[in-house]
Amino acid sequence: MKFANFRFVSIVLLSAAFVSGCRSTGSEFLGKWTNKPNPSDSFQMVRNSDEFLIVSPGGKVGAVYKDGTLEVKASLFSANLTYVKQTDTLLGPGFFGEIEYKRQK
Repeated sequence: MKFANFRFVSIVLLSAAFVSGCRSTGSEFLGKWTNKPNPSDSFQMVRNSDEFLIVSPGGKVGAVYKDGTLEVKASLFSANLTYVKQTDTLLGPGFFGEIEYKRQK
């Protein structure tokens, strides 16, 4: 009986370690995001092979995961989106500072 319990616990722990280790890089960015002060400003972040695609009513733009942030390259500029784990928000550049996006549940 003790051996069966030990074996079960070992399998559960190994499975948990395997699943947590297989988490895709940048998966914290996936989902639908809404601008906190302006709820009409929202976008969907989806995976596009090994890159990301930001889909909004205005169009689509690609992004690359680099150094813990998403680097968005457009024709005239480049910007970084940063994920804040404590608040489950994204920070991005705005005209007068940073814009905070909240994940929609």
